[in-house]
Amino acid sequence: MSLLEQIQSKIYELSREERTRLREWFDEFDGDSWDKEFDDHVKAKRLEEAAAKAKQQ
Repeated sequence: MSLLEQIQSKIYELSREERTRLREWFDEFDGDSWDKEFDDHVKAKRLEEAAAKAKQQ
C-alpha cells in the first residue's frame, strides 16, 4: 500500500471535527506552498517570460 493510500485510509477514520481541522490545515499548507512556488517563479523571472510569450501569441 502506498503512502497516499495509507493517508487516505486514515482520513476515513477521522471524526467530522478532525476532518474539519485537517481541511483547514491543508488549505493553509497548500496556500503557503502555492505562494512559495509563485515567489520562486517571480524570482526566476519565469512569469515575465510567460507573459511575454502570451503577448506574442
